[in-house]
Amino acid sequence: MSNVLGARRVQARLSSLQVSKLKVPGIYEDGAGLRLVVGANLTKRWVVRVTINGKRFERGLGSFPIVSLDDARKKALAIRSAALEGRDLGRERRARHTNAVTFAEAFTAFFELRRHSLSNGKHTAQWQSTMETYVFPTIGRKPIADVAASDILAILQPIWFTKPETARRVLQRIEAVFKSAILRGQRTLASPCIGVSQELGTRHRQVKHHASLPWQDVPNFIQTLRRSPARPSTQQALEFLILTAARSGEVRLATWSEISWVSAEWKIPAERMKARAPHVVPLSSQALQILRAAKALADGDLIFSGMSGQPLSDMTFTKLLRDLDMGVTAHGFRTSFKVWAAEVARVRDEVSEAALAHKIPQKVRAAYLRTEFLEERRQLMEHWGTHVGSKWNHTSAA
Repeated sequence: MSNVLGARRVQARLSSLQVSKLKVPGIYEDGAGLRLVVGANLTKRWVVRVTINGKRFERGLGSFPIVSLDDARKKALAIRSAALEGRDLGRERRARHTNAVTFAEAFTAFFELRRHSLSNGKHTAQWQSTMETYVFPTIGRKPIADVAASDILAILQPIWFTKPETARRVLQRIEAVFKSAILRGQRTLASPCIGVSQELGTRHRQVKHHASLPWQDVPNFIQTLRRSPARPSTQQALEFLILTAARSGEVRLATWSEISWVSAEWKIPAERMKARAPHVVPLSSQALQILRAAKALADGDLIFSGMSGQPLSDMTFTKLLRDLDMGVTAHGFRTSFKVWAAEVARVRDEVSEAALAHKIPQKVRAAYLRTEFLEERRQLMEHWGTHVGSKWNHTSAA
C-alpha cells in the first residue's frame, strides 16, 4: 500500500488550481505519461502516453474542464493498468463497435418510418438512390456512432459546387438519419453534419458573408465588440447572449428577478421561451462578470435597458452587428456554440441541445431527459465562457 501511495505522490505533479489557471500554450506533465495539452486558443485536453506490447501510443482522455484532473488520472490509470496486461482499451472499445449499428442499418430503420410520409414512389426512389450513390460507399459500413464531420465533408466536397442542389438534398437526408440515430440511442455525440455547410460554403470567402461565426473567431469578435462605439448596455447584452447561448428576446427582456446569485443561475420563465417551458441557464464566471458590470448601470428591473429605461429593440443586435460589418446574426452565435460543443467539448448531443433549450420531439425520450443535465451544462458553460473570454482585456470588463 505504501508503495502505491508513494507512486501516486510522484505522479500528481499538477494541481486542480494550476490546471484551471494555465494560460500559456504548451504541454504540462502530471507524471506517468499523463499530460495536459494547452492549445494556441487556450483549449485544454488530456492525453496519456503508454507502451503496449513494446509499442508507444498516445490516447486522448477528453478536454478540461469537462474532464477534471482527478477524472483524467483515473482514466490514465485504467489505460496504464490494461497496458501492463498487454491490453489496449482503445482497441477493445473499437472491437465492441464492430457489432454496433452501421450507418446503412440506421438508415434502413429510419426509412421504414419515413417512407410513409413521402408523397410518391419517385421520392422514395430518390432517397434510396442518393444514399447508394453518394453516401453508402463512404460510411455505409461504418458504425454510426463513429462517423465524423470529416466523413461528411468527404462525401459532399466532390459535388458541393458541381451539383449544389443534389449536395443540399444529400446533406439534409444524412442529417435526418443522424437525428433519428441520436433519438434511438445509437449515437451519443452531436450530429457530424453540424457546421458542414458553413465549412464548404465559406471556402475562399469572407466570414462576413455568412450568418454565423466560426467558434474559433468568437474570442476575437469579443475584442471587436468591446472596442465598438455601441452603448455599454448593448455591448453587455450581446456578450451575455453569446456566453449563455440564449436567444435575443430571452436576453433583451431579462430581469434581475430572474438571476440567482447564490446558485449562479438565470431562470427564464416559460412565457419568454420558444418551447413555452421554463429554462435554467447555469451562469459561467464570465457571464456573472457581465452581470456585475450591468448592475452598476441598471436603474430598474431590466438587466439590459435601452434609452429611457425601455427594453432593447429587437433590431438592436442586428444594427450593432451590421455597423461592425460582421455579416452575422445574433442567433448565429448559438450555431457557433453548438459546433464548438461538438468539436471541442465533445459533449453528448442531449447536453448541448438542453443548453440551447431545444425541445426534444419524441415524447418518451423527452420525459426520460427531464433532468435537463444541469450539472453537466454548468461545466459546459464554464468551458464555453473560458473559450469566449480567452482574449478579453479583463481590466476593461470590471
